[in-house]
Amino acid sequence: MSSDSAISIDSRKNPLVSALDRVRTYLLERQSPNGGFCFYRGYYVEEPNLSDTWHAIVVLTELLGVVLPEKSSHASFIIGQPVEPQPLALYYRVRALLALEVGDPESAEVASAVMALQTHFPDIATYASLSAALQRIKCTVWLKRRFGLPMAVDDLARTLLQGEHDDGGYGTPANLLDTEAAIAVLMLCGHAASSRTGDFVNRMAVPGFGFRLTAGSLSPNLETVCAGMRSCCRLGLSVPHAQDAVAFMLSCQTGNGGFARAAGALPDITLTYLALTTLARQMAPRLLRDMVPPRSDA
Repeated sequence: MSSDSAISIDSRKNPLVSALDRVRTYLLERQSPNGGFCFYRGYYVEEPNLSDTWHAIVVLTELLGVVLPEKSSHASFIIGQPVEPQPLALYYRVRALLALEVGDPESAEVASAVMALQTHFPDIATYASLSAALQRIKCTVWLKRRFGLPMAVDDLARTLLQGEHDDGGYGTPANLLDTEAAIAVLMLCGHAASSRTGDFVNRMAVPGFGFRLTAGSLSPNLETVCAGMRSCCRLGLSVPHAQDAVAFMLSCQTGNGGFARAAGALPDITLTYLALTTLARQMAPRLLRDMVPPRSDA
């Protein structure tokens, strides 16, 4: 591993500790009084949703080690949401309750909804947003396995592998977001990505901010840099320009503690989750929670 491929804990300690502390504050302030989380909540707006709730709970409890005193109200909010055969909503519901260590009284209805899920694989060669489709597929595969339901994962993986470009990468054109999503689905199906996938990821690495989206793109953003780092971690590759990538990620943290797509943009809970889970992968085996200072009001 090159000297730049791993984060230097000592040199990054103070900014990272401060960043984690601010993330904790940002997320805790986005709890709704009656349970759930919402990134845009304010004095007159209380619209918690499953996506923000799941992403916030995971960062707070699993990454930052926060004990949520409002655990029961969050669980009640999640359980109170309608059960529909929609992969993302079902995934957020199941994963959030697992993180809270709370059983689901509607487990039979949830299982039926999961059974009804279908995998609609897009035309890889022409699909405009492959990563979004693959995210739904990934949630479906995870849910089917969680509930012990059969699924032709080998056929799914073979179809995906056949859609990779000859010189590596997925998407139209080949890009890091679609490629990272494809790697995640392949791993969940028990299949390895091809060697040219790693070659593509390495070609997208650039000094200064870490990664670019495509061979011809110039403007970096948080999602692209995180996709490059996560791809490297999943493929067992050293992260090129790791210090630059982490520095760029930290530059995307806003004054209120949340992360945005780029410096000066608006933050949200999903992007904050993306940044923290990416940092957690790169920091392993050291835990982020070990770096978070005690709360002053604890």
